[in-house]
Amino acid sequence: MFLVVDDVAAERRRLQGVGIVLGDDIEGDYSTLAQVRDPDGNLLTLATPPSRPYPLA
Repeated sequence: MFLVVDDVAAERRRLQGVGIVLGDDIEGDYSTLAQVRDPDGNLLTLATPPSRPYPLA
């Protein structure tokens, strides 16, 4: 599941405050991602919205 957030770093701090630790940032061409698995093993990905101008694909 992808969750789009304004600021991955801010969400990382907020989630750490309740005991959820995200993996390292993954810098992509379009946004920054961070991932964590829930207790059932589902992969959750937090992503920032792409910034403009978008890189050429």
